[in-house]
Amino acid sequence: MSTPSGEFNPATVDIATAEQWLTDAKSLDPDESAELLLQAAEVLLREGELARADDVTGELIPPELTADQALRLAIIRARVHRGHAEFAQALAQLSEPLVERAVLEAPVRRQMQYSQLRASLYEIEGDYLSAARERIFIDPLLTITQQPANRESIWASLMQIPTSVLVKNINSTSNRDYIGWLELASIAKDNQNNIDAQVKQRDAWLRNWPQHPAHNALPGGLDKLNDLIVERADQVALILPVTGRLAAYGKAIRDGFFAAYYETLNEGGNVPQINQYDSNSTDISSLYQQVLDSGNKLVIGPLEKENLSALVASHPSTMNVPTLALNRIDGDRFPKGLYQFGLNPEDEAEQIADIAKSKGYSRALILTPEGTWGQKVAAAFAQRWQSLNGRIVASQTFDASKNNYSQRIKSTLQIDKSQQRLQRLQQIIGIRPNYEPYRRSDVDFIFLLARPNEGRAIKPLLAYHYAGDIPVYATSHIYRGSNSPSKDRDINGVRFIDIPWIFDEKSAIRQEINTGIPSSPAYQRMYALGVDSFRLHLRLKQLRNGASARVFGETGTLTLNALGQIERELALAEIQDGIAVVNPMGIASKDAENDF
Repeated sequence: MSTPSGEFNPATVDIATAEQWLTDAKSLDPDESAELLLQAAEVLLREGELARADDVTGELIPPELTADQALRLAIIRARVHRGHAEFAQALAQLSEPLVERAVLEAPVRRQMQYSQLRASLYEIEGDYLSAARERIFIDPLLTITQQPANRESIWASLMQIPTSVLVKNINSTSNRDYIGWLELASIAKDNQNNIDAQVKQRDAWLRNWPQHPAHNALPGGLDKLNDLIVERADQVALILPVTGRLAAYGKAIRDGFFAAYYETLNEGGNVPQINQYDSNSTDISSLYQQVLDSGNKLVIGPLEKENLSALVASHPSTMNVPTLALNRIDGDRFPKGLYQFGLNPEDEAEQIADIAKSKGYSRALILTPEGTWGQKVAAAFAQRWQSLNGRIVASQTFDASKNNYSQRIKSTLQIDKSQQRLQRLQQIIGIRPNYEPYRRSDVDFIFLLARPNEGRAIKPLLAYHYAGDIPVYATSHIYRGSNSPSKDRDINGVRFIDIPWIFDEKSAIRQEINTGIPSSPAYQRMYALGVDSFRLHLRLKQLRNGASARVFGETGTLTLNALGQIERELALAEIQDGIAVVNPMGIASKDAENDF
């Protein structure tokens, strides 16, 4: 029998051959046996047999193997951990000094396998800087046909990183490609209010980096910035309710809009003439026609759903000018030129489903308040989760007015069934056994839609009912928007998503608003919506030109879908000791300390 080569391709080996290798390995010397065990494990992984692959290699000790074998063993064990959603353990396998040294001498195919696996794990754990670094490392090793997809992944990771972190790490390494990527990413995320300044930065980058991999195919719509300058509107209509029941919200959006407007003006940027209209002054169709007759080239508003619906009904195929509505309505077809932008909780529910899937979860339990609002958000989560092949094991509602949290949670976790079993057992044996009720075991995480007071009541009850170890992911509604440690300790451990504006208390534009407007704490998210409506109106064409185009706003990272709706990707945070900590697994805690 001949021992197969370490450069074999597992995809070409059938399972029967791998089984024979396992048999043969028992009679070979340790070196030959290790090689057969590794190759058999690689075939088993291809077949999805994680447990057997782990068992086959269980007694192999990295220092007793060759460098290449130790690397392959680390990859096998990392893939097993990943298959069990043990991502930190998987990364630990790939981060051993022995393994990292072996990579430098490994064949190109193995280097690529290692770096792609490690990059995907870093992305899952939220360490986007390390993920980008891994992909930049392997980019020169890829074929011309493989490089575009790899560079899209590099850019996607860099776009998750705050500008301050990008700038901080520019001087952390001598690798030129890496530095160039960080500089370009910081340019893409900077000057969101000021296209002219961004164009100057981009052109300077092009002059300084003529040989960079991104030079001839600029990502994120950076190659389209000149078109935005040529085509930007010189007159913009702002339609908001400044009287009536929504006046407070309309005025807050207006104040955020003009804060961004004057910030741009003070920085020397070009701004359009802004014409303001009260959406309650007349019916929306007449008002819209008045806006057009006054020469406005772009419209921002309306805010009210009923006005947006009426506007769509009166313009079923095409809007007369580009119109950025500040809300969203249901439908699958909308007029050309209409963009819908709002702080929809359904978006948040869908993002949480995406996050949970990336963490390797498959079984969800849903907790939402009774009523139409809770139903709609739960439905949005369920639809996205099931489209990702996730399973919903239970869905439960609660009513804060009836304070029925404990009863509903107990029932959903099937604690009552466990207690009934205890009672039956006690009746049978005649004495009370040493027995503790237990919850259902088929839940990977809980999706929670709750306001602050509801969340503070529910989270401790989960622990009381033996579910304190189940991860809880919530929408932004669980967080009031400012630090309140004494109250928020009750939601310790809850992970939630929220807009960047809420977490960036040092933002100059936020401080300006909070200083100038006494009632500002109640309308923080509306100010952010106003700021982003200004930024978005400048960049609608940029968003239309490619899937990698983004606007980095105060309400999230903004992209455009096929229906003309602005989608938001929010920041992930966790409550720790009563304080919201942004991106708890992420890049803020880890610099690019090593050259590569």
